[in-house]
Amino acid sequence: MIRRLLLTIGILLTFSAPAYGAKYAGEFLSLGVGARALGMGGAFVGVADDVTASFWNPAGLAQLNQRELSLMHAETFGSLLNQDFIAFALPLKEQNRTSTLAFSLQRLGGGGVKITDLEKRGLEISDTNRVVLLREESHADYALFFSYSHQMRPRLLWGANLKLIYRDVVSTSAFGIGADLAFLAKPYSFLSLGVNLMDLTSSLLFYDNGTTETINPTTKLGLALNRSYKDFSLVLATDADVRYEGRKSAAQFWLGKLSADMHYGLEISYRGKVAGRLGMDQGDFTAGAGLWINQFGLDIAFLSHDELDNTYRISLLLRL
Repeated sequence: MIRRLLLTIGILLTFSAPAYGAKYAGEFLSLGVGARALGMGGAFVGVADDVTASFWNPAGLAQLNQRELSLMHAETFGSLLNQDFIAFALPLKEQNRTSTLAFSLQRLGGGGVKITDLEKRGLEISDTNRVVLLREESHADYALFFSYSHQMRPRLLWGANLKLIYRDVVSTSAFGIGADLAFLAKPYSFLSLGVNLMDLTSSLLFYDNGTTETINPTTKLGLALNRSYKDFSLVLATDADVRYEGRKSAAQFWLGKLSADMHYGLEISYRGKVAGRLGMDQGDFTAGAGLWINQFGLDIAFLSHDELDNTYRISLLLRL
């Protein structure tokens, strides 16, 4: 089973890697969702065991055995950006195996885009013709996910996303469409391996001014280890975001056009009611905590940043 999975992944990587697009065009999709995942440094591709899997690894949605609703808000890099996310998952029973449908919406936006002009338009800038502020505008990116996941075998799941994207940037807007394909394998009870081929065939953005832009593929690889001892549970996870757009020194590791950014996470929980989390998100420290009361869960997380303000995220999860 594992050999076939690795062969499938290798073939898919071969087709996704040569794609071309605009560098950083899909950066708003790289921030991740959910306070639990952020507290674990964004290492969630191999975990993917709640409704936020619709973003991290849609294959993991087939692990759900009841409906879940999640709401999230984040103050990203201080007040620079606001990020919101809502997701709903509906498990379906198909004979002896499980499938799940999910719908989720992500928004990332902010204000403070300054629109300027010269006092005397058409003339060169000078001491008597200075730049003046006309107004301030806002901007926002939206991504709507339609997700499906299915249990292929007892220890192998697959999933896919269809993404619809809308971008509103001051005086222009764009519509886009893309797709993700993902797998989650559990060869042992303590080990899970995940891969999410995001924007598999490159996602296209069509602007209202007639131009187009392409979001390059990203391969997200994840590994998670879990152990239980008496009333305590431990999860160790690591992810790698592999890109093909020549980020070079802007990434943690790079070789030619290939680059990788790493995520590391730790979660310790007590009786599934209280959890503490630590992580490293591309070299930045993260921490978080979670609390479960009956069917209701609350998670908070914190991300430090050397050059930008810190990020704070809160999530609510309801199992129906």
